[in-house]
Amino acid sequence: MSFFISADSLMYYEHYECPAKGAKTLVMIHGAGLNSTFWQSIVPLLEWRYSILLYDLSGHGQSSEGHADISWELLTGELHALLRSLRVDRVTLLGHDFGAHLAVQFALSYGSMVESLILISPFAHLPLTSLHKEYKLRASLAKKASRQTLGEAMVKRMSVKHQDAVLTQRIVQAFERVHFPTYAQMVELAIKPVFPKDYLLLQKPVLLLSGEQDPVFTPALAGLTHAQLETTGFLVVPDASSLVFVDQPIYSADWIDAFSRKPLPGQRNNAINRELRQHVQQLTKQGYEHWGGNRIRIRCLGKFEVCLNDRIVPGGWNTRYAKSLMIYLAFHPTATREQLCEALFPEVEHPNAMRNLRVYLSHFSKLLEANDAEKPCLTIGRDVVKLHYLVDCDLMEFLNDLQQVAAEQDSEVKYGLCEDLLSRLSGKLMPGCYDPFALSLKEKVEQLWEGITLWAADYCMQTGKGGQAVPFLLSGLQHGYADETLYYDRLIAIYQQSGNTKELRKWVRKKRNSLSTPPAEEKL
Repeated sequence: MSFFISADSLMYYEHYECPAKGAKTLVMIHGAGLNSTFWQSIVPLLEWRYSILLYDLSGHGQSSEGHADISWELLTGELHALLRSLRVDRVTLLGHDFGAHLAVQFALSYGSMVESLILISPFAHLPLTSLHKEYKLRASLAKKASRQTLGEAMVKRMSVKHQDAVLTQRIVQAFERVHFPTYAQMVELAIKPVFPKDYLLLQKPVLLLSGEQDPVFTPALAGLTHAQLETTGFLVVPDASSLVFVDQPIYSADWIDAFSRKPLPGQRNNAINRELRQHVQQLTKQGYEHWGGNRIRIRCLGKFEVCLNDRIVPGGWNTRYAKSLMIYLAFHPTATREQLCEALFPEVEHPNAMRNLRVYLSHFSKLLEANDAEKPCLTIGRDVVKLHYLVDCDLMEFLNDLQQVAAEQDSEVKYGLCEDLLSRLSGKLMPGCYDPFALSLKEKVEQLWEGITLWAADYCMQTGKGGQAVPFLLSGLQHGYADETLYYDRLIAIYQQSGNTKELRKWVRKKRNSLSTPPAEEKL
């Protein structure tokens, strides 16, 4: 058990020196939220041939909370200082999850010290919405949920042995010891889409390990990453999730040993692989260009606001159906004039509706005029109206997330997502929008939100956190769609249990007022 002082941070590490002459050194870097103890599943299988260095990242395990601002320069500098203090000048880096990213960044900064890299379940960066949502989930849980909730949510993502009570407790306890601001910064640092570019600059032998049942860094995703790169090998660990070295320590140790002894993958540069690599790189590049192109950002929660790229579009949205047109096109970027008329003003006779639409579209197009340096945002053809910019609409994202939460089966994950949704919903939904399409959207959101708030409130009450149920119930009352007494009954039960007679009287009174005939007087 040893500690190393780096700047104002205390770093815990363990160094297992192999007595064999010329033994290579493996540096094992754990993932965000975990600690170095999880490598102990493979240390006994490798220490006879390798010297092994384990350490706890800042804010994790037995290391100190570290620094207010986490950066790659800071983290790679700490590892470099530790290696220098131990007189280790050549290593193979073995990283899991966030640790895989740190290994790549260290190799980019201190390449002469790195012989090869073994990357297990790294955060993948491809222009996939589902990946973006997964990383966003982790960041939101880190900010909104308790350490225990985050740990319980991550157990099922990390190991096929999540039914093992001992392993589950170890993972949850690891997250409970984490300094949350540091963890949140690490997740946000890792999800910045630079990883494929870093790989291309690296030019070091790399082994990618993916668990057969990893729900995030899936074998298909790992294979696609592998196909882009010339210097990587790729293996799928059977019956394993993200923590392949915990789920299958013998397989993992054997493959780590084989790669470390002969790190250069064979026959990666034949004609088929070269052509495939070019195609995959081009497709990925096009995907990033698409994601990074011109955007129109529409805010409908709390207030209405439209931005073209980073420029707020000024007033004019409250006239000539401009706001209604914007919301409809956010959900249907390509629409015919007939579809617009039917969705926004179906009660108007068709000839009049088409004439009015012509005037409305003229006003709408002036609001969305692009700068000289920008591509046109909107095309209004004889029959079709089309938005060319990528659409970021908070209402669309909120609705998608509502549907995801409603379908989520894991209670801990579901509650963490509920907390995130609650923090995002304030003020009115689509203020000033009264057309049939907007009203139908609002009704859909309200119906979903009603079910979610009631579920979240019941979850809080069942887990002894009645006070945390109140904000959900108040939000459900504000934005819900159904019987208000469903909320009143729960609020009354909470304040009866807490003994808060003032709030209890208030909600009993509100319930009585919501009923047509007041019940008999109750004793409080």
